[in-house]
Amino acid sequence: MATYHSSILNRDMAYRVYLPPDYDSSDRVYPVLYLLHGYPFDESHWDRLGVDEVADAGIRAGTYPPFIIVLPNCDPAPDGIFVNTSGGDSSVEGLIVNELIPHIDATYRTRTDREGRGIGGISRGGVWSLEIGFRHPDLFAVVGAHSAALSVNYPHPLYDPLNLAADPAVASLRIWLDAGNEDWAWVGVERMHEVLVQDGVAHEFVVGEGSHSDAYWAQMLPDYLSFYTAGW
Repeated sequence: MATYHSSILNRDMAYRVYLPPDYDSSDRVYPVLYLLHGYPFDESHWDRLGVDEVADAGIRAGTYPPFIIVLPNCDPAPDGIFVNTSGGDSSVEGLIVNELIPHIDATYRTRTDREGRGIGGISRGGVWSLEIGFRHPDLFAVVGAHSAALSVNYPHPLYDPLNLAADPAVASLRIWLDAGNEDWAWVGVERMHEVLVQDGVAHEFVVGEGSHSDAYWAQMLPDYLSFYTAGW
């Protein structure tokens, strides 16, 4: 557990960081994967799913290259910016892009090129990963949305991933969408898939087995990490 100071929220914000097994014995720089939690969870969500154990086992086995994972707290309180904003500098977008990424790059040995940085999220965090990734293809090369809660998302049109997909720069991203076959969020994920197809944007579109649940996301972790790390 670590913290950084947020000027947006005027307080210290927590995050968790996974460092690969060779971090302390190496002087290399590492690609970074930012993973955003769902609602009403916090920075412990992906940790509880077992992402660190899956990453560790995969790196040791040579399945994944060594990489860093950052799990931020996105202010999920009922009155927080996680659910009550939809984009811009005073939102989770600003929190990640303007405050957390500079802190991480100054604190850890990270790659700072777009090809060395990915972002993904679960449910509400999946909506945010799409919004942030689509608006900042200069910062990220990989974007993933897992059971993204697009069907209950009511954003300002300027920050709506369904609208942002039309930006030609979005086609430069590697994009993953998935949801379980029993997930209420499926309708919104399918709509995102249809929009990307209409806009001619290549992407992965996966139908898993399960519901909007930790059990589903946990079983998908090896596939998620294989996707994110494929270019690293």
